[in-house]
Amino acid sequence: MKVVHIISGIARSSGGPSRSSQGLVAALNAAGVEAWLVTCTPGEKPWLPGVERFRAPSRPGLLALRAFLRETLATLKPDLVHLHGLWQPQIHFAACAAREAAIPYVISPRGMLEPWSLQQGKWKKRLAMALYQRRDLREAVALHATAMAEAGQFYALGFTQKVLESPNGVAEPTRLPPRALRKDGFRRVLFMSRIHRKKGLLDLVEAWERVRPQGWKVEIVGTDADGYQRVVEEAVRKKSLQDDFVFTGPLMDDDKWQAYARADLFVLPTYSENFGIVVPEALYAGVPVVTTKGTPWAELEFYRCGRWIDLGVEPLVLALREMISITDEQRAAMGARGQTLVKERYTWPAIGRKMAQDYAELLGHS
Repeated sequence: MKVVHIISGIARSSGGPSRSSQGLVAALNAAGVEAWLVTCTPGEKPWLPGVERFRAPSRPGLLALRAFLRETLATLKPDLVHLHGLWQPQIHFAACAAREAAIPYVISPRGMLEPWSLQQGKWKKRLAMALYQRRDLREAVALHATAMAEAGQFYALGFTQKVLESPNGVAEPTRLPPRALRKDGFRRVLFMSRIHRKKGLLDLVEAWERVRPQGWKVEIVGTDADGYQRVVEEAVRKKSLQDDFVFTGPLMDDDKWQAYARADLFVLPTYSENFGIVVPEALYAGVPVVTTKGTPWAELEFYRCGRWIDLGVEPLVLALREMISITDEQRAAMGARGQTLVKERYTWPAIGRKMAQDYAELLGHS
């Protein structure tokens, strides 16, 4: 079985899809599928191990891209095309190329059909939906959801085809850094994600002002999106919390796992997330998690490895007070339960085998 995965770009700074698409392609190759990763951005190369087959256009421009996509599908002759993302003209051109070649295709919306996301630039998205996006979605042989909540959103929008439900996986480090006391003597709350207004960072600043425990700091790790870090830093300054907040900037790979290792609690107060790969990463590192019902992580409550809270400042205040007031041993026990959950359900080898089976079943029905 040959499957071509197409994404607009895989820059390290572009968020979760650039990482998860590579992880899925690598896992499928390990599961015996001939999986290709095709990016629509000239000059890019994969940066996660296991992506054995890769193509990128040599020239910029949408006309050159259309020709590149058609040539790629004609040369590779895949059984299935898997598209990652919505709205971009690059992904629309890929859907058109698949239809022209009579190749069935799957679309992973990657959270772009979530209610919060649809409200951002909603008139442009409504126009795009009318012009081309609805057709691209309806003619997909299946849609891919990373959680049941995302699948429910597909049905709410009127899409009735098969849904492949498969989570994103944790790219396990070659060596997990040992957890150790921080050299500065402070316990630490960690936020790691893009620094973007949808991530709820202003809620975190306001909640921290109300909790402000002794002996704790908040570390903010992530890429600054559209200059939003300045907004967060200004909120921290106005509340005189400069001594409590540390802005580390973006971290990759080994450095990222070092940040998890020095954390006592992970917090993601986001308004909308189709999956939130940082949640299982934190759990894999043995760190309990607090996140919102803007994510699909109800398992935090079921497995007793964190708190899944309503949106807003007040629920976050209550969760922070609870998680900070318990003992180090109790937080460690929660982290250990989370680590077990991730190893059982959210590592790439298991996800790759499951997706390979889903593809085979899908092609049998197509």
